[in-house]
Formats: sequence, C-alpha cells, structure tokens
Amino acid sequence: MVIPISNVDGGYTGSGEIPFHSDHQWTPYPSSRSLLYALEVPVKGGDTYWLNLNLAYETLDESTKRRIADLKLITYNPFLRNPDAPKAKYRLDQSIPLISPVFLHPLVRTHPDSGKKILSLSLTTEVEIVGIDPQAGAELIEQLRQDLNQLQFYYQHKWSVA
Repeated sequence: MVIPISNVDGGYTGSGEIPFHSDHQWTPYPSSRSLLYALEVPVKGGDTYWLNLNLAYETLDESTKRRIADLKLITYNPFLRNPDAPKAKYRLDQSIPLISPVFLHPLVRTHPDSGKKILSLSLTTEVEIVGIDPQAGAELIEQLRQDLNQLQFYYQHKWSVA
C-alpha cells in the first residue's frame, strides 16, 4: 500500500512535526516497513528522525524485559476519534465508547527474519495494555516512552531532492 503524505498546509499530516511513531499500529497488520521519498524540501527544517526500536529494547533492564515479554497492546486509531473527547496517551476511561475497531498486537514484536525484538510503541498515540489495571498500564507505558525517547536511539535524516 502506498500512502502519499505531506506536512505542508492542507496536507495529509497537516503542518508541523509528528512525534515518533510506527505506521498503522491500529490496523490488523501494522506496517512492516516504510519508505519516504522527498519531492520538495524546505530551506530550513523538514528533517526526519528514525528511532532504533531494537536498540531501545536491548537497553531495557532484564526485569522490564520479563515484565513486558507477553503483554498485548491496543493502539487506538488517531484519525478515528471523537473530537469532543479529551486527547489522551493512555485509555484510562473505559466508559468512553469506541468508535473504531481495535486490534491486539504484542508490545514486544520479534522480527521474522532477524529474530530481533523491538518495542512496538509510539510516543503519543493513545494505547491500552490488555489485562492490566489502567493506572498501572498508563504508568508502565509512560516509563517505556521515556526509555524510548532518548537521543542515542535516533537517526536524523537530512533530505535533499535529487
């Protein structure tokens, strides 16, 4: 599937920066890879940052790795949400009705070819860990997001048009 994106005014992602994320985590089959190709590049800014989710996972302490090994995560579609509902990073209020289907995926995914493990988690997308008290789940996700969001895991790509 090819999805054209643009962050110019009126573009698919709007104007401004989008925090780190994995594409389509809210679908039955999240994206296995992404390819970006620049048609236009701003004079200033416009860089893309890639996050090494395997390195982020590998640097977790063993206790955390054991704790999250078998957890299932629901990622809520950020494009299908009630605009009147408060924006949240974790679904604490279970009484809010869902307006889109949800799909469970492992919080820790294993690459089918390399066997490397990654944390399958975005920075700000609303999520929920299945089978865990909502408050405990929110605290765990916040800690994992802090663990992920470190400069040592980022690659900065400066775009040019060939």
